[in-house]
This record gives sequence, C-alpha cells and structure tokens, in this order.
Amino acid sequence: MGSELTIEENQKGFTGAQLAALSHAGVQNAGQGDLEVFFHQVQRTGLDPFARQIYMIQRQGKQTIQVGIDGFRLIARRAADHSGEAFGEPETLWCGPDGVWSDVWLDPKLPPAAAKVVVQRGQGIFPAVALYSEYVGRKRDGHVNSMWASKPAIMLAKCAEALALRKAFPQDLSGLYTSDEMDQADNHAPARQATAPATQAKSAPHAPTKQQLVQVARLMQQGGVDTPEKAEAAFMALTGKAIHSTSQLDIADVEALLSAPQKVVDDTKAALAKVEAKATQAEEPAPAEEPPIETTVEPDEGFAAEETPEVVS
Repeated sequence: MGSELTIEENQKGFTGAQLAALSHAGVQNAGQGDLEVFFHQVQRTGLDPFARQIYMIQRQGKQTIQVGIDGFRLIARRAADHSGEAFGEPETLWCGPDGVWSDVWLDPKLPPAAAKVVVQRGQGIFPAVALYSEYVGRKRDGHVNSMWASKPAIMLAKCAEALALRKAFPQDLSGLYTSDEMDQADNHAPARQATAPATQAKSAPHAPTKQQLVQVARLMQQGGVDTPEKAEAAFMALTGKAIHSTSQLDIADVEALLSAPQKVVDDTKAALAKVEAKATQAEEPAPAEEPPIETTVEPDEGFAAEETPEVVS
C-alpha cells in the first residue's frame, strides 16, 4: 500500500495531502501555474520532491525548480540504462590562474579558478568548464558564503558536472539546474560608483545559448516543421508571437519551451495539422449548382379548365 505522498503514474496533479507536505518545503507562495510546471518536472524526471531530490524555491520573487547533483546523476544513469548506452563516471580537473589542470586541488587558501568535468555517454565525450568567478555564491555584504568559502573545489566541481551532464543528456536535463549552479542567482550587484553616469544603461538579460536554440529547433522539427511557413505557424502556437526563427526567441521563451519538450512537439504537430486542414478546405472546389427540374402537373379530370395548375419550375 502506497503512502499518501506517493505520486502515481496516471496522476494529473498534486493531491491535497501532497500540497500540504510541500507547503513545508517552500512552495506555500507558489501560484497554480508554478505548481503545474513543478508537477510536470517531477513526473518527467521521476525524482521525489518529498526526498528533496527536486524542489521549488523562490529566488528574487520568482519560483525556480532546482535539482541536487545526485538527482542529475540519477536521471543520467536511468537515461543511459534505458537506451543501453555506456555512461562513464565523470572525471574532474581543477586549475588555478596559471591554467594548469590537476586532478586534485590542495591549496587551502586559494580557491580554484576553474573546474572541468568530462562525461562519457555512449561513444560521445562531453566536457564542460565552470569558472569560479561566474558561480561563486555571495552574501548580501559581498563576501563569499559559507559553503563556497569552506569547500570551493567541491562546489565548483558540482557546477561543472551539472554543465557536462546537461550537455550529454539534453533531452532529460534541459531546463533543470542544480542548487550549486543557482547560488550565484542571489548575488547582489555591487553598489554603483558615485562617478558612474546617471544614464548608464541597465544590464540586459542574458540571451539564449546557441545550444538552447538548437534544442528548440530540433523539437519543432520532430513536430513536423520543415519550411519557414510551418515555422511561423508553430511559433504562433507555442509563443503567441509572429516570428519565423529561433533567433527571435528571448531567454524566457526558450526556458519555457525547454521545460516541457514533449509539449513543444505535440503543440507543433497540432498547429501544423490545423494549417493543413485549412489549406485542404480552401483547395476543395465548390459544388456545382444543379439546373432546376421542371415538373408538369397534368390537370385532373375533376377540375375545370380554368383551374388547371400551371408548370411549376
């Protein structure tokens, strides 16, 4: 007999008991849309939100889904086993400012400048490099937080491993990020210098990567997109925007699409089916009008001649 917290295969959403348990894990401020996206990722990944393998946390007023590095490893292992592919244990290297790679980091005073992890999937090799300056987590006062201060090599290695696993298993891990990678999301920008121009432009949000755009394009191709006309119809259905290229997508569009890859394929197929149905209907010739049929009513012997009906046409 399963627990009330067990998520069944054919379940459509969180039950009341499950939501009550999740409310103690940081989702009490999440809206219905956020909960539906979270439930989709739970079912898609097969991870247990009640064991904290996957969870949702609010960062800067926005709900973010995060997975621990162990969850990434579990998803990768399941995917490799399912496809019958070899999956090599990730190899980790670190380097300092000199760029010399080493398989161990021994300096207790200086954090590594970068970590590199190489993942093998089947016959493919997927390397990834994470820079300390880009991922280090900081407190409000700008100082490095406790985890990054005490275990910088481990924290940076986990960020590099998440990058490599996402490259090796894009279909299974796209749109998911580890808590270690997201530490930097809470970093506060340094105060602006007094001499900085008051009209200095704000930093633009980061743009989608080439890899992300390729992933979206492949999903749309699976849905049947092979011409610019079909692309426009699919983009309108997927984003509500009159665009014709993935290069016109912003980061919010891309992240939303990659968070539900199967939905992208299904919605694309549905949109193209509607377009094809309209085109077929427009090409069908209108039915030809039949000539009127003349019917003659013979006079009945019981009628007078003046009462004889006329020809009705």
